[in-house]
Amino acid sequence: MNTITRLFDFPYYQLEKYNLKEALVTKYGNEWIKTSTEEYIAKANAFSRGLLRLGIKKNDKVAVISSNNRTEWNIVDIGILQTGAQNVPVYPTISEEDYEYILNHCGAIYCIVSDKELYDKIVKIRHRLPNLKEIYSFVGINGCKGWNE
Repeated sequence: MNTITRLFDFPYYQLEKYNLKEALVTKYGNEWIKTSTEEYIAKANAFSRGLLRLGIKKNDKVAVISSNNRTEWNIVDIGILQTGAQNVPVYPTISEEDYEYILNHCGAIYCIVSDKELYDKIVKIRHRLPNLKEIYSFVGINGCKGWNE
């Protein structure tokens, strides 16, 4: 790869030029989990394939709301962009009314949250989000699908 023209070209460039065993590192509980460049790309590609199976199309919007920096956010970001869809990152501490406005205004069809607190906020307003097909979470939450499904 000689030229980077899209954001999702960066991981492939890194794989070719600076393949890292520890490209991304996130702390879960008391343990640091390392993700290599190769694993990062494989997971992003798997996520892209999952979105395509769900019927995601060019310019569809996927809202991502995370209360912390985590490897999954990066995987999801690249996975969304590779499909031609758009990632709509949303600040985690805004009001339910603000979430409603943003998700409706952008027309998000999927929403991915990082934790139960954010999931609960979106569930409270879900009946006012006509475009939203599903909510997914980075962590296990009863009644919520996992992002890696």
